[in-house]
Amino acid sequence: MSAIPLPTPSQPGSKRNQKGRRLATAGMLALGGVVLAMSLISRAISGDADENPDKRMSGASDRSAVSLAVGDCFTSSQHKEVYSTVPVPCSRPHDGEVFATVALTGSSGADDVLAKQSYRQCSDRLTDYVMDDWSLPHTTGVNYYYPTGEVQQAGNTTATCFTADTHGQTTGSVREQETNLTEDQLAFLRQELASARVFKTYPHLGSTAANQVWAAKMATALDREADGLKATNWPVGAVPEVTAYVGELRKSAELWRKAVVARSDNSYWDRSDNAWNHPSYKYQREVRKALGLASDVPATSFGPPF
Repeated sequence: MSAIPLPTPSQPGSKRNQKGRRLATAGMLALGGVVLAMSLISRAISGDADENPDKRMSGASDRSAVSLAVGDCFTSSQHKEVYSTVPVPCSRPHDGEVFATVALTGSSGADDVLAKQSYRQCSDRLTDYVMDDWSLPHTTGVNYYYPTGEVQQAGNTTATCFTADTHGQTTGSVREQETNLTEDQLAFLRQELASARVFKTYPHLGSTAANQVWAAKMATALDREADGLKATNWPVGAVPEVTAYVGELRKSAELWRKAVVARSDNSYWDRSDNAWNHPSYKYQREVRKALGLASDVPATSFGPPF
């Protein structure tokens, strides 16, 4: 685990690439960007990879990463150009935990294209498994095995998404079930995640017009979240914090609407730069503290810029 994904080229108004990270609705930001590419030869796909120390120590069958299922924890090793894995209980030290598998679209492409597609799809699926990415340790990263062009030609187009600790092996599962959360915590996270789904459609390298279409959707999502939060019956101790956050969401929505009606490209990027500053982390942190949720701002230093 070594390579950091290639950064997305910036466009006019490049400051928004940094400011975009501040829109920290749950699930909006992936917590890592470590890449572990899966260069598999055909026999590895069939489960006939060379023996490795993990296999000999565990007595388990050696498996390629494509055979891992969601919820599997595993140790991994490399022999020449083959990465192989051995499933282990999550209670034991492991290198990764699978949280999703995603189908890569299009024909076989260069490694950097496959890596970017894998990273974005895997990042989008993290909160399906964890729900609240603020609860993850700051050393946790979004990782993925992806099939090279040669492997795709052999019939496999699936990327395996997993979390891993940048400091080495870890124990325990990062999975967060809804049953582990209170009704108030769930109510907050569900409304945050609804906005996150819209945020994730950010057009990245799209035109100004495409960004304006997205900005209009973002404004609507933020207003909808503000409406939902305002209508929810919160514990008395959390009402002031939620009320302040609702005001911040309204401010953000209004700034995005101003960007939508900008009459020139430069005007749009200037206005979107202002919009990226809201909502501020501090409002979310106060709500989270009041509801008993994790309140440390999630780490974002490993991911590519928006």
